[in-house]
Amino acid sequence: MDRQALIDRFEREMALVARPGVDRLMEYIRKSDFYTAPASTKYHLACEGGLLQHSLNVLDAMRGLLHWRSDMKWEYRVAGTVADTIPGESVTLVALLHDLCKTYFYTTSTRNVKNDQTGQWEKKPFYTISDKMPLGHGPKSAMLAKEYIELTPPEMYAIWHHMGFNGNFENDTTVGAAFEKYPLALVLHTADMMASRIMEAEEGNKPLFIQAAAPAPESAGEYADNPATGEPDFQEAPPLAQEGA
Repeated sequence: MDRQALIDRFEREMALVARPGVDRLMEYIRKSDFYTAPASTKYHLACEGGLLQHSLNVLDAMRGLLHWRSDMKWEYRVAGTVADTIPGESVTLVALLHDLCKTYFYTTSTRNVKNDQTGQWEKKPFYTISDKMPLGHGPKSAMLAKEYIELTPPEMYAIWHHMGFNGNFENDTTVGAAFEKYPLALVLHTADMMASRIMEAEEGNKPLFIQAAAPAPESAGEYADNPATGEPDFQEAPPLAQEGA
């Protein structure tokens, strides 16, 4: 991946957010390890810059699920009916900030791995967790964002509950209610799963989803300027990774 191109695109997207405090939020992001951290320890994008790539992948996946309107809003349609109308700024913010919790979260260590060619044991680096702010996942991302900017209720619920269902009755009841109350939360969760399960491999995007850095968007990026029309062009995708997200 071209990490500098990803950084440039991330900053172009955030520059379009006209909200008090966003400049301070960007200072936090730049000073943190957001641009260098992995997205996971061993599953999806477990590589330098993985968190940055994943955040942009989620943004692209979200925009692909929505329909752009000329009034700078997105429509979320279910069975052809508009279930929600979402400001463009909200889509950008929840996608790019949903995993803000992963700043100051990972560290590197080494382990001995046998080289099959030489028969020698060698030290190999790997990512591990060293959470400097143990406040949970989605809730921590929402709390960190709110340290710098105001979030609308749909934005806060979306980031807070983006991990979705986990089999715990209390969690799943709350998440289900959030999805019904604010469909943006369901859109973010769906896009997050699409990115981690379909778009991403362990050390980069899968071949079908490797593309040149997007140009600086005038409004909502390439999906706004060139909305999809007609039938989708399906292509054969590579086999999905066996590991979890």
